[in-house]
Amino acid sequence: FDISVSAAVTVGLCGTFVLATLLPSLGMTVRRIHDIGLSGWLYLVVLIPTIGSLIILVFALIPTQARENQWGPVPAGVRV
Repeated sequence: FDISVSAAVTVGLCGTFVLATLLPSLGMTVRRIHDIGLSGWLYLVVLIPTIGSLIILVFALIPTQARENQWGPVPAGVRV
């Protein structure tokens, strides 16, 4: 393979992967933030370099609320 062709294919495949997983991961993270009773807009904290990702990680580790919140009831079959 030519180096330039190989690099273009690699960038193309990586770009396709990022585009294919961006929206599902965004939706999953916002849902998780809603599960702890916070606004999904807090996901924008991820734009803060370095510390933003750590804050989102902490949000992901907080246990789910055991009661209904403003975004709806606890899904059936979920034990808290």
